[in-house]
Amino acid sequence: MELFSCPSCQHVLWDPVTVLCGHTFCKRCLQGPSTNKCHVCQHKIRGDQDLRCNTLLSNLLEKCLDPETKVNRITRDLQDLIGQQQYEEAGKVACKAIAVAPQDVLLRVLRFQIYEQLQQFPESLREAEVICTLQPQDPNGFYRKGMALMNMEKKEEALVNFQHCLKLNPQFPEARREIEQLLKDFGRPVPSAVADLLDEVSEYLKRCSIDTAALISPLHATNIHVKNRTDCSAVRRRNPKRCQTSRCNMLSLSDVECSLCIRMFLEPVTTPCGHTFCKECLLRCLDHQPYCPLCKQSLRKYLREGCYPVTSLLVDLMEAVFSSEVADRKQIHLSEIAELSNLVSNVPIFVCTVAFPGVPCPLHVFEPRYRLMMRRCLETGTKSFGMCLYESGKSFADYGCMLEILHLDYLPDGRSLVETIGRRRFRVLQRGQLDGYHKAEIEYLSDKKVEGDELEELQRLHDMVYQQLEECFSQRRGSLPLRVYMHHTSPPPKEDNIQASPDGPFWCWWLLSILPLDPAYQTLILSMTSLKERLFHLKHILSVFLQSRS
Repeated sequence: MELFSCPSCQHVLWDPVTVLCGHTFCKRCLQGPSTNKCHVCQHKIRGDQDLRCNTLLSNLLEKCLDPETKVNRITRDLQDLIGQQQYEEAGKVACKAIAVAPQDVLLRVLRFQIYEQLQQFPESLREAEVICTLQPQDPNGFYRKGMALMNMEKKEEALVNFQHCLKLNPQFPEARREIEQLLKDFGRPVPSAVADLLDEVSEYLKRCSIDTAALISPLHATNIHVKNRTDCSAVRRRNPKRCQTSRCNMLSLSDVECSLCIRMFLEPVTTPCGHTFCKECLLRCLDHQPYCPLCKQSLRKYLREGCYPVTSLLVDLMEAVFSSEVADRKQIHLSEIAELSNLVSNVPIFVCTVAFPGVPCPLHVFEPRYRLMMRRCLETGTKSFGMCLYESGKSFADYGCMLEILHLDYLPDGRSLVETIGRRRFRVLQRGQLDGYHKAEIEYLSDKKVEGDELEELQRLHDMVYQQLEECFSQRRGSLPLRVYMHHTSPPPKEDNIQASPDGPFWCWWLLSILPLDPAYQTLILSMTSLKERLFHLKHILSVFLQSRS
């Protein structure tokens, strides 16, 4: 059927191999010297790739393809191999083929040719005897048997089979030619008429006391029941791509289940070792160790590629056979994503340091649980998570800051470098865990707004503290740490509206992030919802630095 066609040879897939771009080809089609690009997407196919058959697709093909289609496919491969004189490889394929269709005459004929070319004459004789038994009225089988016996120097027995071949078809020139040559070798006269020739052979064999009936086909005596075969060439001419949807309906949901989550595949990907998993399931396993979850083969190179395209053939097959189940599976996944996207009741928490609104926070992610967290943040589209300081007895502090992912670089071993920036502050209402990492129900914090005289007083305080900050940077009058001056030449500009942001002026958080303060003290200031109170703390800190001259 079209669904199982190889993009390269356009025939039914055989020994399917899924390459790194997610498309599937016959194994033989990928072994040619000119095969360096995918015929579908033009993705480069690595020459050093180990061509392992896709285990899942092999099993599905076994169920979906009828025996005749399988035989047609194997026969084509055998004929190609024989045409290319690859007789050793053809012999291996022929053995598998005969196991699939032991009574297929054309396969037997091809294996006879292979044995003959490999000069394995006893084996070729055995194949010829089977062909004679399968088609006792076909003179070709007895001619082949005679040739096999000739190769084994059994001339009298060969003569018997050539004689029988000529009886079945008096117009068989090859058999007549061999009989004439044998009679010459035996010193017998060679009559011109076919009937006289056959009589002469019979007379010679009778004088030699040879039982011709016993030598025509020894397998007749085994009483093997053989079904009458139709003409093989007619069978081969049938279209091997004809629709076999009815056989695809033999598949069950268990045939398309991920062995890790025991659910229908979602975005199935196939590893270089030929095993298939849901993309998310595989990545979660690779977070812990770079080996295939089933066969334990190293997947370090695969992990280094950092690209996991879906196995397109499997996706198409599931859509064709289990369309409603696929839709349900996607809907469940969307519901799970929607739940993870709730940045109030299900906020993922990264327990590490103190982050501040508007301030960049670069991260090196290597723990498996946080690798999973980063992927989910990107998958949900929120690109956000909470950052909290560790606190003994609570797992993490009661206050934190949301971080937004700006950029993420995956390293070859699965670790990642993440660029984030602080957004909103929050207070933790309830703690929990999900797949190894922390989560929380939170409420966002906002500074209390003031008006009138209070706002004027707040503005004066703000301007005074900002002036202190400028003095610290002016000719390095204060005793700020040297690393601050090395990385920052001046503070951020002062904002016109100090209550425009729910978190207050940015320069306050910038100052807290560059000073070597106790993280617990930083968290305390982070939790404040009064800009006035926060400015008093900053005024005190800057006063200390200004009074401590170098």
